[in-house]
Amino acid sequence: MSKNRTNPSSHGYVPWRVILISSAMLIAIPAQASTAHAAPRTVTGDVVFQIMDYENFGANERCHHDFRLTPRSVEVNQKRIITVRATCGGEIRVEVRYALQQQAGGYIRVTEGSVKFYEGDSVNTNDLDGTSAFANIFLWPGQSAVRNIHVQNWAEGEPDDKADVRLTLRN
Repeated sequence: MSKNRTNPSSHGYVPWRVILISSAMLIAIPAQASTAHAAPRTVTGDVVFQIMDYENFGANERCHHDFRLTPRSVEVNQKRIITVRATCGGEIRVEVRYALQQQAGGYIRVTEGSVKFYEGDSVNTNDLDGTSAFANIFLWPGQSAVRNIHVQNWAEGEPDDKADVRLTLRN
């Protein structure tokens, strides 16, 4: 009996080719999906400082600072540390510090938030007299969040050396 060479299905060639094509398609689809990257998100906002410097002679000094934050681009798995400083009376420095991290899904997680109050002979002092922390903030695309944080000179028991900070962030 001679073999029929004109009909590939009689030799099992067609199913083998179909399997190869199907396997290649199955492999190609996940490979394309796994190379996709989330777009960077841009975080903007502002920080408003209301600072009071206690004086034992005359009136207390009051300072107001309003900073528009430079837009920051944040990519997935990237951490951006932001620090904003304001001074008052030649002897007080207040620092707001936080970290930005983009999570899967495009939302921004704000972590490591703190407001530090320094008071000494100059605004360059390292004499840390008060700290306040703020909890995690989650910013979904198009969302904003506001935190009001109070800090004062707790170390020296001087309640009139203080700062109120309003942090506004937008994703």
